[in-house]
Amino acid sequence: MLTDMIVEEEFELKDEEPWYGKQDLEHDLHLAAQLGKTLLDRNHELEQGLQQMFSTNQEQLQEIEYLTKQVDLLRQMNDQHAKVYEQLDVAARDLEQGNHRLILDNRVAQQRINCLTETINSLETHMEDLQTQVEELRTAQSDRSRRELAEQRHNLGAQSVSCLKELYDLQKDNRVMTGLPQVTQTT
Repeated sequence: MLTDMIVEEEFELKDEEPWYGKQDLEHDLHLAAQLGKTLLDRNHELEQGLQQMFSTNQEQLQEIEYLTKQVDLLRQMNDQHAKVYEQLDVAARDLEQGNHRLILDNRVAQQRINCLTETINSLETHMEDLQTQVEELRTAQSDRSRRELAEQRHNLGAQSVSCLKELYDLQKDNRVMTGLPQVTQTT
């Protein structure tokens, strides 16, 4: 209500006496035109700045989207690398366990080799003893065979002598019966 009263008073003043001059009015209009032009230019500059900011914002949004995709891709790669590292870790543990088993198997095999080597050495010693015994038996057999052969020869010689004696005796008996001269016996 107070504003309505002020407005009415201003209009009343206009009717009674003009409070501005023509020159002032032109100057004000000129100022208003310059101000309007300046405001339009400023508004145009602000619109261009806003357009630039909008395009910069769009570029930044695209860059953010690209970087987000890159981050997702890097996360996937990181997850894959983590899985690979886990698999490598499991494989390394398996290899370590296998290596440990091989070391234990090697020790057992080495002990078995040592045991077998001792057994072989023992068997070789036993075999050498047996060969010595075989040689002794061969030598004894050979000596016995020679003695038996010597005995057989001696027996044959003795038999031959007794056969010769019998022959001699038979001849002697035949000569005595036939009247032939007798041959003297040499023993």
